[in-house]
Amino acid sequence: MKTILLIDDSKPQLLSAKFTLQHGGYRVETVSDPMTALDRIKELQPDLIITDVNMPGKDGITIVREVRQLAPFSTTPLLVMSTDSQKHLLEQARTAGASGWLLKPVKQEDLLATVKKLLSLE
Repeated sequence: MKTILLIDDSKPQLLSAKFTLQHGGYRVETVSDPMTALDRIKELQPDLIITDVNMPGKDGITIVREVRQLAPFSTTPLLVMSTDSQKHLLEQARTAGASGWLLKPVKQEDLLATVKKLLSLE
């Protein structure tokens, strides 16, 4: 079973995405404090990481950059989800090493299809 780590400071968003992914057959762990995300990634070694962009303390694009600098996770799929559709943020996420981008609110079927696609590219 593939393991997915969700990073989002919004508990309702975490619970919604976790529910969808668990029903899709994935093991899902969550982090609501972006400052602890890297430690959790190292500990869990997920097959896929999904992060929000706008979070207090550390944004999702910074998390993507930091993860890409860790050798074991340089190719781990990283999906960025945000309510913000500004093109410069999308470009920053791509440059940082994000594998994909979804605009919130995300339909369950879109989230599952994107996750399946990213995990098949591993």
